[in-house]
Amino acid sequence: MQLSGRPLLDNAADHALFVGRDDVLRRIDRALRSGLNCLVVGDPGSGKTSLVRALMFAAQQASRPLPITYVRANDAASAAELLTAILGAVQPSRTVQAERPEAIDLLDDLSVLVAEAAADGAPGLGVIAVDDVGAAAGSELFGALRDELWQVGVQWLVTTSTAQASSLLRAPADVFFETRIQLGPLTVDEATELLRRRLVGAGTDGHDPSPDEPAAVQRADLVRAAVDSARDTPRRLLEVVRELSAEPTVGGLGLTTVTGLQSRSAALEQVSRPARMLAQELEAIGEASASDERLLARVGWTRPRVVQVIAELEREGLVQMREERTGRGRPRKLYRLTPAAQFRPREQTGGSP
Repeated sequence: MQLSGRPLLDNAADHALFVGRDDVLRRIDRALRSGLNCLVVGDPGSGKTSLVRALMFAAQQASRPLPITYVRANDAASAAELLTAILGAVQPSRTVQAERPEAIDLLDDLSVLVAEAAADGAPGLGVIAVDDVGAAAGSELFGALRDELWQVGVQWLVTTSTAQASSLLRAPADVFFETRIQLGPLTVDEATELLRRRLVGAGTDGHDPSPDEPAAVQRADLVRAAVDSARDTPRRLLEVVRELSAEPTVGGLGLTTVTGLQSRSAALEQVSRPARMLAQELEAIGEASASDERLLARVGWTRPRVVQVIAELEREGLVQMREERTGRGRPRKLYRLTPAAQFRPREQTGGSP
């Protein structure tokens, strides 16, 4: 079994595990080869990173290879931080001279590197793919510096979360991306095929069991249960399979990831849009305090606003808090989205309506 939730890489072994999104890949490839910039938007766990890596692998195998440089945004909070990450990926040996370089100077450096890469008939950089861009850094780089960025001479493939998209695309950044793609849930066939590939080798001899063997029957039941309950993102689909293949219940409450996901999703539909947005970011980050700079940059809010929205999520049991002591003074409160297997609807916890 290969049930890790890690993003897939741009190699043959991982590419064999990538399922679905064929139309999306073709659309992105056409856009980039036509000189158009592309923005991919999706919920946490929807497979944005794996999609970019699959595109990179396919682009290198094509009859007309398309060079793509991959950049992880790494929670960049400004255009300068984002450009520093980009320059580090384009030229890993590069050293930054100034302690706090200005974004426009870094953009000039990028222009020089692109021009050098394209000299003497070389393929050049072609496409720069920047993964998981936050709203603040993205709107500054692709908005405030939009006209200068257009002159660099590369195409841009950018991914961001659904919660970040509207803020990132505020004018003038809205016209930078001629192609925009929203990643939706996997189809039933895609989710089933994804799990089939991940579960190959479940037989005792290391080979896929025949349909009549008990292992194959058990696996088919496992796939059906997961696909029926959690095909909204590949990450959640794999979470469900990991739990169901190990232990069907969690704790004395007998709660499962399947029912927990369904209940948590229903509860999230009932809260405000800002609360859903914050829940998505907490799921992406994992854990954060109300003053976490990464979180504030991603949502574009002040700390009091985050505290206010967290309170709404807490009332519904959708976030968990723990205290962390780092020295003298008050302990720091850290919040995370309540794991699906541990979520209980408010009516089950005795909360008032």
